[in-house]
Order: sequence, then structure tokens, then C-alpha cells
Amino acid sequence: MRARRRTAIELLMNHPDSVVAEMLGIRLSTLRQWINDPVFSEALRDREREQKAGLGRLARQAALNAAAALCQVTGESGGSGKSDAKVLLDILKVSGAFDAEPTDPGEALAEIIRKASEVGGSEHS
Repeated sequence: MRARRRTAIELLMNHPDSVVAEMLGIRLSTLRQWINDPVFSEALRDREREQKAGLGRLARQAALNAAAALCQVTGESGGSGKSDAKVLLDILKVSGAFDAEPTDPGEALAEIIRKASEVGGSEHS
């Protein structure tokens, strides 16, 4: 695959089609022809899978880092111990940190926020 098309694939990871076409100095119709080409579209799908897997790893690591910070704060604040550990474990579970297949990081974050809101609401009752 030509260097210009490889560059287009990388740019498409972060920019809309029209911006990529402008950045490459080509017509939008040319870029769309490339996207419809089987070799290009397969390379684009491969790159999207790589990026999604990388984002999943980052999201899981962020959840683990957040849980470690929560454990530290819980330990420093003299929390109730066992129930705090259960809440932290629940947060890690919904984050997908234990999943064999990565989940959508956006869905995992929404679930973590929902779970944290439930826990926060029950403490203030």
C-alpha cells in the first residue's frame, strides 16, 4: 500500500473524512474511493481494531489505578473495611478489568458512574 494511503488510514483514526482529504490535498471523492477499495478498507478495519484494543487496555488500567487510589483513600479514612473492599471489587468488575474480552470503554465508564452514584446515595441516606 502506498505511503499516502497509509497516512490516510492513520489520519482517519482522529479526523473526519473531509478533514483527512483536505490534509492530504485530495478530493473527498478520492478518499471515499480509497475507503471503498477492499485492500484499503481491510487495512482501515485492522487499524480500528488495534486502536480499540489499545483503548480497552488503557480503560482497564485506568480503572485499576482508580481502584488503587480508592483503596488508599479508604485505608487512610478508616473506612469500614469489608464493605469498602466489596464496593471496590464491584467497581472493578463493572469496569471490565476482569473481562477476557474488552468491553466498550464508554459503556464501562457509564456503569462505573452509575455504581458510584448508587453507593454515594446509600451513604447519604
